[in-house]
Parts: sequence; C-alpha cells; structure tokens
Amino acid sequence: MRINSLKEDRKPLLMIIPMIDIIFFLLVFFMLSHVLSQVGLTRRLAIWFFTNKLAQRSPWMFVTMFLFGAMFMASFMSQTAALLVFLPIAEQVFKELKYEKGDRFPQMLVLGLGIAVGIGSANTPLGHAIILIPIQLLESQTGLSVNIMAYSAFGIVTGLLIFAALILVYRLLYRPDLNKLRHYDATRLRSDLQPMSVQEKISAVLFVVVIVIWLLQGFLKDIAPTVGGYISALGNAVPVMVAIVILCLTKVDGKPIMDYKDAAARGVPWSALIFNAAVLVISGALTLEKVGISDFLISNVTPLVSGMNQTIFILVIATLCIIATNFSSNTVCATVFYTISAPIALAMGNINMVALASVIGAAASYAFATPPSTMPMAVVAGTGWVDVKDMFKYGGLMALLSIVILAFVGYPIAAAVL
Repeated sequence: MRINSLKEDRKPLLMIIPMIDIIFFLLVFFMLSHVLSQVGLTRRLAIWFFTNKLAQRSPWMFVTMFLFGAMFMASFMSQTAALLVFLPIAEQVFKELKYEKGDRFPQMLVLGLGIAVGIGSANTPLGHAIILIPIQLLESQTGLSVNIMAYSAFGIVTGLLIFAALILVYRLLYRPDLNKLRHYDATRLRSDLQPMSVQEKISAVLFVVVIVIWLLQGFLKDIAPTVGGYISALGNAVPVMVAIVILCLTKVDGKPIMDYKDAAARGVPWSALIFNAAVLVISGALTLEKVGISDFLISNVTPLVSGMNQTIFILVIATLCIIATNFSSNTVCATVFYTISAPIALAMGNINMVALASVIGAAASYAFATPPSTMPMAVVAGTGWVDVKDMFKYGGLMALLSIVILAFVGYPIAAAVL
C-alpha cells in the first residue's frame, strides 16, 4: 500500500518533467528563429517565394506563392514572426501599385497572410505550443508519443488542402481585380538584397541540420532502432541548444553570429511562454485521478456517445474546438478540449488517441475569423487594410472548411500514419 501511495504521490512530478522540456524547447526555438530573422535569412526566403519564375506566370500565381511562402515559414517558426516578415513586403507592393486602404486586393492579401500563417502553425509542431500541449498530455497520460515526422505528415497534407481551399475561396467568391499585378515586376524587390552573408549561410546550415535531426527521430526508429533511439534520446530541445551554442561561439568580423542576451530579450515572447507554462501545469493537474474530472466524464458522458461513429465524434470535437478557438485562447482551448474528449474517447474504444490529440492541436490553431483569436489576426485587423466584417465572413468560411477537411480527411490520415 505504501509503495502504491509513493507512486501516486510522484505522479504529478513525473507529469511536470516533460512539460518543462516543452517550455525549454520553445525557449531555445524562439531564440534560434530570432537569429534567422536578424541575419536576414527569413526576408531573403520570403522574397524568393514570390519572385521566382513560377510566381511570375500570372497574378494569381503571384498571390498563391506569396501566401504559400507565409504558410511555409510559419510551419518552422512563430506564426507572428512569419507574418511580420511578409506584411512589410506586402505593404511595399501596395505602395508601388498605388493601392489604397479599402481596395479589395490588399484586403485579400493581408487577410490571406493571417489565415496562411495560422494554417502553417498547425503543419508541424516546431515552435508551436498549441500543437505540443495535447500531444504532451497524451504522452503523460498514456505513454503514447508522437514524433515530429509522423505529425508533420498529417499536418502538412491537411494544411495543403486547407490552403488550396483558401485559394479557391478567393478565386471563386472574393474575386478581386488583379489587373495592376499583370505588369508588376516583383523581381525589383530583390534589388535591396545583398549577397548572402557568411552569417546567413552558417545559420541556414545549422537550421537545416536541426530539422534533419528532428525528422530522423521518427524515420530511423523502425529502420535502425539503436541509432534512432539514440537520436530520440536527445529530445527536441538539445539539437537547437547545440546550434545556439555554435552560433554564439562562431565569430564573423570579430562579432558572434548570435548575441544570446539580445535573442533572449527580443526573440522570446516571455509573457506567452509563461502563460503556456502555467496552462501546461494546470492541464496536467486537471487530468490527475485525484481531481476526478476523467471519472466524471466517463460515467456521465460516455453513455451518451456509446456506439457513436468515430467520424461523427471527431466532427463534433473539431467543430466545437474551432468555434471556441476563434473566441478564446488557443492554448486554453487545446487544453480544455483534450481534457474533456480524451477520457470519453478512451471509454468509447474506437478512437485513435494519437490522431485525436493531433486533430485537437490542429483545430485549436485554425483561428481565422476574429481579431482576438490569435496575435496574427489581431495584427492583420490593426493594419487598417482589412475590414473586420470581411474577416469574420471569409475567415469564418475558412474555419468551416477546416472542420470538414479535418474530420473527413485529416483524422483518417492521422490514424493511418500516427
């Protein structure tokens, strides 16, 4: 009896340890993302997306590649940081083409940026606390883990389908006048870019190496278990930390590539990090047996959903989660919906728990309809280029399409690969 009591007493501590790992991972990843922006790599990559030959084929290809670039970058860095890379470039384009606030094309592009980075934030779990929370709660409760490569297979496919839906909505329903873009030479934006610096090259190589290490954790697990196990033991934060140490120690022209004090002060959103830490601890506490929430839900809700088709269950969860995340904190939304749905899904017995946690994380990220839903949407609304009524109209439509894609395409993919 005493041994069981000791195990139960240690359970809260054992649940907190992985949560600390998430916060440390977010901390070092924010610092690394800041360096990529400081050396100019993110702006160079952004300009490449809409000045390449594919983007220059037509006005709609320009729009598609511009928004795709924002989504791509938000897949590997903070969605707010990705937005702030593209927004000044968009405003430069508006100025050169003599667009004014209230015109439909600028509104479409700026609103599209907010939606695109929101989609990108759910493509991978890299630097995105909203995705990591339900995944970590699942692991602490059941021992089931989700590696970056497996989640990304689900997230990227789902994200690409939602992005395609965004472009179709713009082309078929919004239909702005793009005549000014027909003779616009976007390659002029390359003129202010200097040749790629040594700092950019080193930072780019290290970032790619970090991504490869993360992907190898899942890829080598089945092919070479020993090597895969060793790489997995490093965790997600250690490769980033090693990259940061290298950047701090490597000097170019007598200066280190990375000033860790500047990166920590200006690159880390401390208020958001502390908030996420608090939510993680509280969410972990809510799932403890002593609290009794899981037992209450199982005994009272499970009879109502017993025998329910799994697609219908996922559709209900995705719908409620996406509606809630557009009017509340995304982090809290991911926490609450996992806490509520996990014990019910376990009792139902026909739900893939890893896929459920992934769907909840993605759903909580798809907040496109209101300014308070995410920081990017608040920034977009504050630019003056976007009418909030149109944000609600088209962002709300994208939220509905995201529900359908998540339930009928995303969950089956997640259940197959996770």
